[in-house]
Amino acid sequence: MLAADPAAAAGFCALVLARAAAGRGAVLWIAAAPGERPPGLGRFGLAPAELVLVRAPRPADAFWAMEEGLRCPGVAAAVLVLPEPGPETGCEPESGPDSGWPDRLRLAAGTGGALGLLLRPDHEGPGLAAALTRWRVAALSGHASPLDDPRWRLALLRGRGTQPAAWAVTWRPAAERLDVEGAEQAAPPPRRALGRRGG
Repeated sequence: MLAADPAAAAGFCALVLARAAAGRGAVLWIAAAPGERPPGLGRFGLAPAELVLVRAPRPADAFWAMEEGLRCPGVAAAVLVLPEPGPETGCEPESGPDSGWPDRLRLAAGTGGALGLLLRPDHEGPGLAAALTRWRVAALSGHASPLDDPRWRLALLRGRGTQPAAWAVTWRPAAERLDVEGAEQAAPPPRRALGRRGG
């Protein structure tokens, strides 16, 4: 999941995770720093009692926690929040800690039956070939304050057996309902090269 707007994408992730869990088990939120879990996730249905926060400053530890969590039968869903790529973070979206991590995460999810999400900055790269779908989440205008109902533009960039498309949606917390305002055909995502920072 590509975060065109980090706060909006985190909120949508919370909504998806809450629906995937639905009393079936714990939800893991794996990030390098606690601040990468924004407040207010309860309005998306993610109960604090279901949420397990995992702080993993090193990418290798974060991917290990995600893999082990997805294999665990007590975990219903997990999200791994990836930092901006570059040598200073030790995280390159093309490869992760090693070239086999996308397949390992997919196999782990198949073993444990949990839903796995990767929330990453909005950069295009050749990685994540094992992901079943790729989405971009952006905030829509009209969500001016934290008290407003969240509005998102959800773009399906890639999916097996599907065509790219996009939707404008509004989450109604009081009714626990996601309203679809409109659908449109989405152009294929542009290919943007990622330059390596530093030496």
